[in-house]
Amino acid sequence: MVVRERILETALKMFRTYGVKGVTMFDIARDCGISKKTVYEHFVDKQALIDEGMQQLLTNHINYFTASLQTTADAIEEMVRNMKYVTSIAKTLNPVMLYEIQKYHPDTWKSIESFKGDTILCNIKDNLKRGTTEGLYRQNLHIDIVARMRQLQLEAAFDPVQYPADQFDLHAVMEQVTAHFILGIATIKGHKLANQYLHIKEDE
Repeated sequence: MVVRERILETALKMFRTYGVKGVTMFDIARDCGISKKTVYEHFVDKQALIDEGMQQLLTNHINYFTASLQTTADAIEEMVRNMKYVTSIAKTLNPVMLYEIQKYHPDTWKSIESFKGDTILCNIKDNLKRGTTEGLYRQNLHIDIVARMRQLQLEAAFDPVQYPADQFDLHAVMEQVTAHFILGIATIKGHKLANQYLHIKEDE
């Protein structure tokens, strides 16, 4: 691994663990086993590291969603797989990181908000269109309304005010809201598949 990639990987790991405010360039250099001067040779300041680190996270999301679309058998499997991926990523992120980016790095936060408004919403809409084409989702869905409803569901699931971490397991919350959403839009054919993917018993 080249030095620049190692610096970025280390910085991102530290940001995800401790947040961005308390991590210094010296901390990153020390964890990499290099001098602070070397870090500055590759990144002009911490803001550059934060920007590139967040962009890498968002790019990873896009790559996963693209692969999921291409490798899943149907829309319901795609939605369930994406839900599990997002949940696993969220468990490795300290919520402090996002809070601090929103408060102290507004330009970086704008790119994250744009990602949520564009990429995430478009992915949901594409999944809904795929599901209706496959006969798994109801034909009379208003795609724009239902997609935004799903986006709000996801944001609520990650909101510590709505689901405090000491009272709710994130994976359980995501499974419940996803099952509720899919069963609400699915056809009879879709219900049977959802029951399989979500391990829901028929008598439930």
